[in-house]
Amino acid sequence: MNVFRPRVLPGLVLLWASLHAPLHAGSAEDDWRAVVALDAGPQTRPRTAEEARDGAQAHLALQEKTLRAYLARHPGEAYAFEARLRLSRALQIRAAFTGEETLRAEGRRLLEEAARTATAEQMPEVDFARVTAYMRAIGQPDRAGRTELLRRAREFRAKHPQDRRVASLLVEVAALFDSDPKTKLALLGEAQPLARGDELPGRIADDLRRTGLFGKTFALRGPTVQGPTANVEELRGKPVVVIFFADFSPPSTAALERLQQAVAGLPKDALRVLGVSLDPRRDATVSLLRGLGVSWPVILDGQGWESPAVRALGINTLPTVWLLDAAGRLRSLQALPGLAGLVRQLRE
Repeated sequence: MNVFRPRVLPGLVLLWASLHAPLHAGSAEDDWRAVVALDAGPQTRPRTAEEARDGAQAHLALQEKTLRAYLARHPGEAYAFEARLRLSRALQIRAAFTGEETLRAEGRRLLEEAARTATAEQMPEVDFARVTAYMRAIGQPDRAGRTELLRRAREFRAKHPQDRRVASLLVEVAALFDSDPKTKLALLGEAQPLARGDELPGRIADDLRRTGLFGKTFALRGPTVQGPTANVEELRGKPVVVIFFADFSPPSTAALERLQQAVAGLPKDALRVLGVSLDPRRDATVSLLRGLGVSWPVILDGQGWESPAVRALGINTLPTVWLLDAAGRLRSLQALPGLAGLVRQLRE
């Protein structure tokens, strides 16, 4: 089975970057190979969310420096158009990290500069870059932002129906509609017949399986790190948060910390929490839980992504945080943002 795996953020790159200087003046082909080589990302793994953030920013800075050097040395070469698009993207992502409007403005300027010189064959690249730039700019969008993004994605599909990226674009937009399962299912249904490659069809199948559980009860049981078997059905009677995480996923650590803070801010015994670890080794989970002071039951069968429970529920990204009502029905597919308000709604 082809199973989509979440991309784990690469780690610190300061040492790596110092060992891999951006460009040594050479031919356009040699310098372009240096640009493309950076697509592999940093080569070390972070241990914390802070390290992951620092590493991502360091790598973006390295990409920016390399692309600026390429454009300065080879402004009229064949790859200059793509270099401008890549630099625009890197600047926009850096702006999302830092909030620097000057970076965002330069990214927009480069994109429009590329649009003015684009050939008919290059315009799909410009239009795709415009959609993804908007997606990055809105971050976690409200309903109006999601609606506008959906309009832009469907406009891209209408203009470029044969573009290889249509399916993946629809899937990424669908990921923002966890609070609107009907629209999410429709988008995934549009993407499914268009999906190609090894990973995307598996991701769509997982997303459809997971989203199809909304409003329903489901089975989830297994041995816990603490010893006894946990069964989600036995937790009914109060709202339940289920968090899927792993030590190898730095965002999971941040999510566990945020969940602890959210639970601490709720009335005592307002809800129950059940963890599901995808770590293949028990000691990694034990160390993580001990370091965070987590005492909730955590299911761990050591099978990671191949765990029957994980596969049955369509989990394909970490962290995933669900909220169930007192009857065990799935009421939120990504509950961490605004958890307190969601719990209050279920208890009213």
